[in-house]
Amino acid sequence: MTGRHLPAPVYGVSARVVMQTGCGPYAYIAADFEPPGPGGLTEVLDAVPAGRLPEVYVPCVRAGILRGLEGVAASVLLTDAGFHDVDSSEYGYRLAGLEVGRAALVACGLLPPEEADSLRWARWPGRPRPWPGHNPRSEALIMAAPAWCPDFLPLSDGRPAVITPPVRGRKGRRRSPGGRA
Repeated sequence: MTGRHLPAPVYGVSARVVMQTGCGPYAYIAADFEPPGPGGLTEVLDAVPAGRLPEVYVPCVRAGILRGLEGVAASVLLTDAGFHDVDSSEYGYRLAGLEVGRAALVACGLLPPEEADSLRWARWPGRPRPWPGHNPRSEALIMAAPAWCPDFLPLSDGRPAVITPPVRGRKGRRRSPGGRA
C-alpha cells in the first residue's frame, strides 16, 4: 500500500490493550485520522491532555501507528490516552498504535472488512459488532453443519426436539463448616 493516502477522515478510533494474565501490558490511546496535508507525508501529533500519557511512551505509539498504517499517508491526532503505573509498557503502546492504525485502514475501506475480526482491542465508529453477536467464522460453520452433524440443523424441519434429562442436585443435607456435628 505504499504511496497511498487515507481517502476519508476517521474520528474516534481507540485501542485499549489489556491482558489479564499477571502483570500484562496495559495501554489506552484514542486518535483521529484525516487525509494527509499538502506535503502528503504521515504526521502524528500529540494533543493528549497533560498527565494522561508519559512522554516515554509517545515514540512507541508513533511507531505502532506507522506500522499499522502500512505506508498509507495520513494525519493522525492523538486525542486521549491512559496508563497504569505498574502495567504500562512500551510493548503495550506499540501494540495499541498498531491496532489503531489498522482500524483506520479498515474503516476507510483500504483493508477488507474481515480484517476487523483480527483487531482484538480496537474500536471505531461503524465497527461491526465483534463475536459473539457477529462472527463470520461461526456463520460459515453453521452453514456447513449438515455435512458434519445432521442433528445440528434447526428444528423447523418438523423433527422432534432432543430432550435432555434435568441435572440432579446433590443429595443430602449441608453439613456444618466445622465437620460432623
